[in-house]
Amino acid sequence: MHWYYTEGELTLKVDGEEHRFSLQELISSSSVFKERRKKVRTVFLISLLLTGALQVYGLTLEPLVVPSGMSTFFQVQVYAALISVPLLISGIISFLAYLLLRISNKEVRTMDSILKEHLS
Repeated sequence: MHWYYTEGELTLKVDGEEHRFSLQELISSSSVFKERRKKVRTVFLISLLLTGALQVYGLTLEPLVVPSGMSTFFQVQVYAALISVPLLISGIISFLAYLLLRISNKEVRTMDSILKEHLS
């Protein structure tokens, strides 16, 4: 394996095959993880606020009335569900956003696979 850098391109020669990678692409892909994490957090917070607001709005339309004969354990479960449902929905939405944002540049994946194959 032999590599060299010329005019903004990193070139790897492996078994007579030459693979070229743009240095600009490689540098930009290194900060992709931080950007993806920031975007997923933003999606989580926005979806949490939205689902929480919708739930509060729904409770103003039809107030939650807990019967007086109901056990304290069941009352705690009802209020825990009021808190956990928006968190669960926001978690699912942010996980789907993570999966969509995870699709990264094929060029970087190709170089990683070449390096892993020949360095191990």
